[in-house]
Amino acid sequence: MHKSPKSQVLEKGLWGMSAPMFFDQAVTYTIPLVDMYFLSRVSDSAAAAVGAVTPLVFVANAFLQVSAFAGASIAGQRIGANDYQRGNATIGAYSFFVICLSIIAILAVNYGGCVVARAMNLSDAVETYAVEYLSIIGWMVGFWGCRLIYQTILNIYGAPKWNTYSNVIFFSVNVIGNLVAVYGFKSIPPSGVTGVALASIFAAFSSLLFVMAAVHFRLRIHIPFKSSFAQFGVLMTPILLIAAPAILEPMSFQGYMIVLNWIAAGVSDLALKVKIYTYNTFLFCLMISIALSMATEAIIAQRVGRKEFDLAHLQLRQSLKASLIGTSILAALWLVFNQPILKMFTNDPEIISIGFWVFLLGFLAEPMRTTNIIIGGALRCTGDATFTSVSSIAVIWLFSVPLAYVLAVPLHLGIFGLLIAAVLDEGVRALIKYFRWKARKWQGYGVVVRESPVS
Repeated sequence: MHKSPKSQVLEKGLWGMSAPMFFDQAVTYTIPLVDMYFLSRVSDSAAAAVGAVTPLVFVANAFLQVSAFAGASIAGQRIGANDYQRGNATIGAYSFFVICLSIIAILAVNYGGCVVARAMNLSDAVETYAVEYLSIIGWMVGFWGCRLIYQTILNIYGAPKWNTYSNVIFFSVNVIGNLVAVYGFKSIPPSGVTGVALASIFAAFSSLLFVMAAVHFRLRIHIPFKSSFAQFGVLMTPILLIAAPAILEPMSFQGYMIVLNWIAAGVSDLALKVKIYTYNTFLFCLMISIALSMATEAIIAQRVGRKEFDLAHLQLRQSLKASLIGTSILAALWLVFNQPILKMFTNDPEIISIGFWVFLLGFLAEPMRTTNIIIGGALRCTGDATFTSVSSIAVIWLFSVPLAYVLAVPLHLGIFGLLIAAVLDEGVRALIKYFRWKARKWQGYGVVVRESPVS
């Protein structure tokens, strides 16, 4: 008889859970900057190409991440209610599901991504690099999806430090691979964009092996896969109620990013490069809100499982306040040091000359983006995903996309029009999520509440 360890999420609390996640996310969001830095050594066009199609990779990643975290929310609620048997069976069920989605993601990125890149109005040089990158990088997405399964297991059981170690492995292998790809090593010649993509694939595979070893051999967490498969339909039903609508929002947002890149490419190569450098640089600011969001989701899921709704509400307020303070400080530093940061990636005087203004708009968007991440994650982990996803998709495609086009093209604001539209987009969606949480309708969506006998 296997005996799994008990979850330590509530005992560790927000800071105990999020402390290792800060470093975890710092490593995660440094990776795009490292790739962009090495690609800029090849050329600005190479960096712009990979940056332009990165949203396609993010779409696939979001597809897998939302599915895994939806499953983790249900498993966390069951474990919060002290039902470890069904909680672990739920983990097994969503593991099967995410593995299948990972295979689909590999095929979609490697084969479908190239078709999208050719339709993005990119210059010939940029398009060549983009197609080269997308024909390979799908394998990294697949390995990353499988790693997400183990990442969520470690978070559910209150052991996020192992995810941090795995990200250190990913980062280290990726940097070494990028060095070899760009500069070569002994008899190995430089391989440019192809080498950078292969470095990411090998790094993702290495980190996956590490978290598998941590779960199965170090912590000895037993997942009853046979039982999970036998009850697959029953266990997956509440997961799909969260995942199906929740998947649509990040996919819609990354689709929005692709459209912005398409509009930027239509304006000029300069607009595309500025947009890519600004967006990828400010991704680093997400490390605080993502880390706190992941910790908050783990805690709130277990609070909802125990029907401790007031404590869940207080947790959301604490997490949001801490995240707003942290991301605002970090974004302010990025704004102050915009010139040195941009000079790390490019020597183009046109890009550097407008750095302050594009970074200012990036800074203004951060508080709203933080609110979206924290409250959106909290709503999803309670089971209240449909309203926020549908409303966000409506805002993006009925308001934000038309506004971005009008500001950038007919009004001739170019890159500034795109960034102004992005600020307003984040703000409107943040307000909708805030008022949805405040209405407390999420209290009736938890799996334990739904499965409780009616008096």
